[in-house]
Amino acid sequence: MIPYHVFLLGNPLDSAEPKKAYAKCVTVDNVSHEQFVRNVAEYSGIHWRGNIKGVLSNCVERLALHLVHGDRVTIEDLGTFSVSLKCKGAASVASFSNKNIKEVNIVFTPCKKLKETLAAAEFKQTKRQ
Repeated sequence: MIPYHVFLLGNPLDSAEPKKAYAKCVTVDNVSHEQFVRNVAEYSGIHWRGNIKGVLSNCVERLALHLVHGDRVTIEDLGTFSVSLKCKGAASVASFSNKNIKEVNIVFTPCKKLKETLAAAEFKQTKRQ
């Protein structure tokens, strides 16, 4: 179940409008790289966690290399990774330079199977602490 809290939020464009209730996902735990490796190894029946750790490290390294080269990377049953840029506008194409690029973001688009899994998830409202 996906845990969530409910909170009230006003309309920033119309302060006279009544506040409305919205849900926000709650992070239950931060799974470390080591915990994730252990979990994948146990699930896969592989007793050498070092193998899983090495494969994941190599995947991240190769993914970064492809993204830096402008590639879009699709990992089956996971999704697609690509890069987007946040830029400051320039007066013209000729006056645009690398200095106008303020941020590089990684875009992740989940595959259909992952989207369907999350779409079928159940929800559980939790109390705010």
